[in-house]
Amino acid sequence: MTMLNGTDLFNMFAHGTSYVMKQRNLLNDINVFPVPDGDTGNNLVHTMQTIYRESNHSENFSETLDSISDSALIGARGNSGVIFAQFVNGLNLSNKHQSNQIPVNEFVDMVCDSVTHTYASLSNPVEGTMITVIRHWAESLKEHLGSMESIKHLFSGALTRAKESLEKTKETLEVLKKNNVVDSGAKGFVLFVEGMLSYFNGDTLDLDENEVVELEDTHEFEGDITFRYCTEGLVRAKHIEEDDVRAALSDLGDSLIVAMGKHLFRVHIHTNTPEQVFKRLGRFGNIESQKIDDMKMDIALKNRKNKRVIVTDSIGDIDKDILLDENIVVIPIFVNVDQVQYLDKLSMTNETLFEYVDEALAYPTTSAPSIKYVNDLFNRLLLRFDEILVLTVSSNLSATYNIIKAEADKLTKKGKNIEVIDTLTNSGAQGLLVTKAAEMMKEGRSTEDIVNIIKDDLDKTEILVCLETFKYATMSGRLPKVVGKIGMTLGIRPIMTINKKGEGAAFGMALSQKGITKKIKKYVEKELTQYGIERYSLVHCLNQDLLEEYEALFTDIIGKKPEFKAEVSSAVAVHSGIGSVAISYIKK
Repeated sequence: MTMLNGTDLFNMFAHGTSYVMKQRNLLNDINVFPVPDGDTGNNLVHTMQTIYRESNHSENFSETLDSISDSALIGARGNSGVIFAQFVNGLNLSNKHQSNQIPVNEFVDMVCDSVTHTYASLSNPVEGTMITVIRHWAESLKEHLGSMESIKHLFSGALTRAKESLEKTKETLEVLKKNNVVDSGAKGFVLFVEGMLSYFNGDTLDLDENEVVELEDTHEFEGDITFRYCTEGLVRAKHIEEDDVRAALSDLGDSLIVAMGKHLFRVHIHTNTPEQVFKRLGRFGNIESQKIDDMKMDIALKNRKNKRVIVTDSIGDIDKDILLDENIVVIPIFVNVDQVQYLDKLSMTNETLFEYVDEALAYPTTSAPSIKYVNDLFNRLLLRFDEILVLTVSSNLSATYNIIKAEADKLTKKGKNIEVIDTLTNSGAQGLLVTKAAEMMKEGRSTEDIVNIIKDDLDKTEILVCLETFKYATMSGRLPKVVGKIGMTLGIRPIMTINKKGEGAAFGMALSQKGITKKIKKYVEKELTQYGIERYSLVHCLNQDLLEEYEALFTDIIGKKPEFKAEVSSAVAVHSGIGSVAISYIKK
C-alpha cells in the first residue's frame, strides 16, 4: 500500500482513539503538567471520540479529512485536546488537493507542515510535552520515507522514535522529573500513533474496551494556580486572522491556543475572567459552544479523601471559598443572550449580564443544563467517588431537577449511588441547605441521615427577596406585564419569596427601600421569637451597600453573622434585577 484514501484515514483515527480510550485512567493519573487536575485522559478521549462519532467519512481522502478537522475543533477539550485538534486542522490546511486518495509521501509532507502550524498556534510552546513528541514523530516519518518498505514499516519506525521522545519528557521538564512520570498529553499522542499502526497490522477495532489502570497517587504539586479557569470557546467565523484573536485575548491569561479551521476556530486559555474571554470572542463571530473547568476545584476533588461528594446547580448561591473548601461541585445553568448560551457564574456574571441586557436584541432567558453535560459529570465523578448527593433548585422553578433526577435514576439502576433532593427553593436558601449537607458529610454522618435531615429542613427554610423594581421580573416573564406596569408606575418595591410548593410568590411591597427593610425586619424578628434561627445567609445583585446594611442589621437581631454572603446567580438576576438583596434562613 502506497496510497491512503478516506476510509484508511478514518480507520487510522478510529484505531488510534481505541488505544487512548484503553489508557484513559493512566493518562489522568500521570497528568501533572501544566496543571495537575487529572483530566488529560478524559479530554483526549472526548476530543477523539467526537471525531469518531461526528465525522462524515467516505472513500474520498480530502472530504473525510475536512470532516475530521471540523469534528476535532467541535470536540476539542483541554490543553492536550486542543493541541491535538490544531494538529488535525494543520493536516487539513496542508492538504493541497481535493483527492480520493493521496500518496504516502504527500501525507508525510502534510504531517510536517502541520507541526509548523501547530507550533505557531501556541502562545508559549513548551518542549518536553505533546508538541515535542509530535515533532519528533513527524521528523522520523520524513527520515524513513526513502527506505520505506510499506506504510506499516514506516509507521513502526516512527513510533519507535516517538516512544524515545516520550521517555525524554521526564528529563526535560522538572515537574515530570520530580514526579517520575512522562508528559500525559505526549503519552496520549504516542498511544494514538500506536493505535494507527494497529490498523495497518490488520488488528480488530474495539472501541468499547476500557482498561482500568489503578496507580498509587504520589504526585506532588506546589504553589498556587495563577489562572483558575481552563476556558475554551468554539466560534463560527470566516476570514479571521489567528493573530487578531491572539492579540484580543493574550492579556487575559496564559496557555493560550488558537486553533483555526476553515469555518470554525477554537480557543483554549487559562484565565481568571472567563466572562471577558467570551465577551471578546463575540466580536469575531457566533459563539457555538463554551467550556469552563475550575482547575482549583479539580485538584481539590482529586485530593479529596472522602469517597462522597456533593453536587448542586449554580442557582444555589454560596460563597466561592466555601465551595472550594467543601469540594462542592456546581452544575452551571445556561443564561441565553441572542442565541448564545453562557454558563452561569462562569462565562456570565451579573456585571456582564446587564451590559448584555442593554445591547441584546431580546431580553435574556435561562435554561437547564443539557442531559449530556449532567451525564458526563456524573460519570466523571463516579470515577473518583462512591456516592453523589445532589441538591437542586426547586423543580417548580426550573427543569434542572428533572434532568438531573432522570440521569441519576439511569445510573442508580446500574448500581451507582446517587441521591437527588429537590430543595423546593433557590438562591441563598438553597445554598444554606447545600452547605449544611456538606458540613454533615465532613462530620462523617451517613448519607441516609443527611438526606433525612435536609428533607426535614425544607419546611423550615425561608427566603425573602427585596427587589428594587418590578422591571426585570416583568421583562423576564415572571410577573404579568399588567401587574409590572402598575407597580412601576406607582413606584412600588416588591418583596418576593418561595412558597412551600417551591413556587415564586409575592410576600409584600412598600413604596421605599426603608419600607421594605422594615417589613422584612419585623417578619424575621417574629420568626426568631417563635422558632429561633439556626443559620442565615445574605445575597445581592450589584448592591454591596444594601448588603452591608443588612449584614449589620441582622447580625444585631439574630446575634451572629451570616453563614455566608454571596453574589446572586445570573440565572436568578435575570428575574430579580439590579439592586436586589435577599435574606434566607433555616428555622430551628
